Amino acid sequence: MTERNIFAGTAHEVVQAHTIYGSVHINAPVLAVPQQLPHGVVKIVGREHELTMLDHGVDSRSRIVVVNGTAGVGKTALCLHWARSAASRFPDGQLYVDLRGFDPSHPPLPAGDAIRGFLDGFDVPPERIPLRVDSQASLFRSIVAARRVLVVLDNARDADQVRSLLPGGLRSAVVVTSRTELTGLVVREGVEQIKLGLLEDADARQVIASRLDGISSDNDAVGKLASECAGLPLALSIVAGRVAQRRSFPLSILAEELRSTMRRLDALDTGDPYTTARTVFSWSYEALPIAAKRLFRLLGLTTGADIALPAVASLAGLPPARTRNVLAELVRMNLLDEYVPGRYRFHDLLREYATERLGEEPMAERTATTTRLIESYLHTAVAVDAVLNPHRLRIEVPPPLPGVTAVQVASYRDALDWCVKEHQLAVGAVELAVHAGLDRHAWQLAWALVTYLRRFSHHQDRHTILHHALAAARRLGDRYAEAKVCRVLGKTLVRQGKQAAAEDFHVRAVFLFSKLGERAEEADALLGRAKLRWRQNRVSEAAADARRALFLAEAAESTNLRATALNAIGHYAMAIGNPEETITCCRMALALYREIHNDEGAADVLRVLGSAYHHLGKWEYAVTYYEESLALDIELRDCYHTALVLSQIGLTHQAAGRTEAATSAWRRSLELLEYLDDEESEEIRAQLSTVESQ
Repeated sequence: MTERNIFAGTAHEVVQAHTIYGSVHINAPVLAVPQQLPHGVVKIVGREHELTMLDHGVDSRSRIVVVNGTAGVGKTALCLHWARSAASRFPDGQLYVDLRGFDPSHPPLPAGDAIRGFLDGFDVPPERIPLRVDSQASLFRSIVAARRVLVVLDNARDADQVRSLLPGGLRSAVVVTSRTELTGLVVREGVEQIKLGLLEDADARQVIASRLDGISSDNDAVGKLASECAGLPLALSIVAGRVAQRRSFPLSILAEELRSTMRRLDALDTGDPYTTARTVFSWSYEALPIAAKRLFRLLGLTTGADIALPAVASLAGLPPARTRNVLAELVRMNLLDEYVPGRYRFHDLLREYATERLGEEPMAERTATTTRLIESYLHTAVAVDAVLNPHRLRIEVPPPLPGVTAVQVASYRDALDWCVKEHQLAVGAVELAVHAGLDRHAWQLAWALVTYLRRFSHHQDRHTILHHALAAARRLGDRYAEAKVCRVLGKTLVRQGKQAAAEDFHVRAVFLFSKLGERAEEADALLGRAKLRWRQNRVSEAAADARRALFLAEAAESTNLRATALNAIGHYAMAIGNPEETITCCRMALALYREIHNDEGAADVLRVLGSAYHHLGKWEYAVTYYEESLALDIELRDCYHTALVLSQIGLTHQAAGRTEAATSAWRRSLELLEYLDDEESEEIRAQLSTVESQ
């Protein structure tokens, strides 16, 4: 059988050509101009960038654009809005077909049915349509080859479903929507791809406000309604519709109703499966392979904004490489977003849906999954803490369970990077461990996070997780664990200015370590109590604790604790007016710290030496020591102590009559303290105000 193009030209030309199907000769008729775009007004808020990309995409070399995104994100609405506005650019017709890629009630539309619908749109007589699908596709391509036709392929399941529907020629354009990333089309056909994301806050509010027609000016309530919809256009449309239907209701009541509903997905149930968020999500979920379904459910355990590959691997109990492949299925279906390499997130409503599906997992599996996730954070946090604070007295953590993936930390920068990225997730994992009854994990994870939280002045998080840790240690009846937590909790409370509460914990830590015969730990606890007593102006008691700590440190043969005790003794000597003793003790401490490469300890003792020389009126020596401390603090990324030493540098410059240098240092200190939201910023601000007013 041979075929020739019998439908060349425009839709208004009569082409006298012939084609042969078997032995039947037919003359080409005048073709209709199909206008198959669905009826209805689709109002688009925002999306200006995506609309521009659609314009550019259909003018590109391939003239094919794929718009993909998660369920309910507004792919069809966007493309139909654009298609109607661009219809005049395609005078030979606009074709549309719903490919039903994820319709649970019907199978995906066969290619033959889609092509037949296109041919019917051109009014090709039934008797002139070949029986074979490949011949029908050839006829369709022949018809469209020289025409300017827009083809909208909605809800495609995969690249194969789309490929046979692509027209020939270079004048027509195709827009495809899909929940999946049609990577095959991008690679083989070179199509343009647009990933449609959630709406920005301002646009989300506008979706709801546009339905009010100026009836309400309650912007706060509109913002709350929009926030509960997590930027998902489907959810916003449902809420906007309810607002329009219940115009007599104050928006604040509607916002509270949505917020207080046990499950937002229940509140977003319209009764129509095609516009109910839960049902629309389920269509994507049911299309997943078994392993991807399981992982989607398990991700319902997470509570943070995102999650990294090692933690996901631990959730699944799979090697990272295998986990990445399963995650790729979720990303391809736009049920998850890999927004940076190796980090994944989904929006709040999808998270809620995943949590619902988590109920399908047996309780034993949920418990095992939770344990693996927490162990991933625990073992990584312990390794990170060993890099951030290598001279800290360590804790013993049992080996990880099978299936747990911990992050390997190679440098100080890597350790800080993990802390910054995993901050909220790791802190949340402490509470998750408590709820799961994993008390050992809870206190050990809290202990391991303390160095980072202290250096970066996350005092409230440190306070919260340590109280969880203390309760966990006491439930375990583990006096060593209780003492370890009391020690760091006492330091935290001192930093927060809660000295009375801190005293109880410091005294308890010293008592427990003494009873347990832990000499090094008792020395460490005594140094913590000494610092508290110094702040309480109980200098002689502070000095006694420091000297007792030095004795225990020498007995335990701990170079780091010896240096810390000497530094403390020197510090307290200065408080009673003996800066010479301060200098002697602190120089000994500095030598020990440098011997073991403890930069944090060295920075601290350099600050004390600077203060000693300041008290002696030796301004240049003081500034020299302060600046050495400053360099180490900056290298350690210790914002609080950087601010502290800058304040001390300012005081020394002021005392030396260098007002301009003093104000410069104080301004830098104030900037850091304001960044940390630290109450000590008020003191610096007052100093600046006094100097600048003179």
